[in-house]
Amino acid sequence: MLNCIKESFRLTNKYIILATPLILFSLLSSLYILFSAGGNLINLIIAFILFILMLAAFLSGWFYMIRECIKSPDAEDANALIKDFPSGVGEYFPAAIGMIFCVFIISSALVAVSYFAGMKLIGDVGISTEMLSKAMESFENLKAMLLSLNNEQLLKLNAWNLLLFATMTILYFIIMFYAPVMLYKEKNPFKAFFVSLKDLFGRKFLKNVLLYLLLFISYFLLSILTAVFGMNVITHFIFTLINFYYLVFAAVLIFYYYYVNYVRIGSQIDKLC
Repeated sequence: MLNCIKESFRLTNKYIILATPLILFSLLSSLYILFSAGGNLINLIIAFILFILMLAAFLSGWFYMIRECIKSPDAEDANALIKDFPSGVGEYFPAAIGMIFCVFIISSALVAVSYFAGMKLIGDVGISTEMLSKAMESFENLKAMLLSLNNEQLLKLNAWNLLLFATMTILYFIIMFYAPVMLYKEKNPFKAFFVSLKDLFGRKFLKNVLLYLLLFISYFLLSILTAVFGMNVITHFIFTLINFYYLVFAAVLIFYYYYVNYVRIGSQIDKLC
């Protein structure tokens, strides 16, 4: 595991160009969402479809770049990696759309199961849709709503928060190897998901859990530091860059870990296990 982390740091530093598509997509998607918000239902549907296509183009090109940097860890011109982005889009764009669709279905199913389990085990908090909508308008409204709740409602609200947190934690773990499988073994996104589950819960399950805990805890700590110290413009900018660096590192680590443990067998590439 330590060797995977060290090599992933080295690759991230060498191929820091990987951050460029991520930063550009974050900027462009934020602007797109900002300007496409509002309008009638048809416009919102079209805007949503276009956003999914943008996301698929980004993921297909970016994941391909990550795979290529692991494939050529000692390339002389690291910045030339950016030229592989269009190739990744051309080869994996349909697969990326399928992956997004699968993740949406899996997420919806998990949320539905969690909702019914929560209603049975926790119960309704007693917050109306109107109250919740008003609370989301500002921090002051949210604070006022929380102060208006009694102890039983607060306990139920905390339980719902824990349930949602657990649901998202399980979801991220389930899809951890989804992208590497699609780039290394199975381009079909539906088959790739089941292959990723087989590898995830296979012979190295405990090691996979350790990798996930490492990423989960480190990102949780980074989020706390960002919230505490990212209050002014300068520190906010610094922590924004740190978060982008971390996301690149995490993606490289997952791809490299999967390559070492499930793809590479000596000098051979295993396409079956």
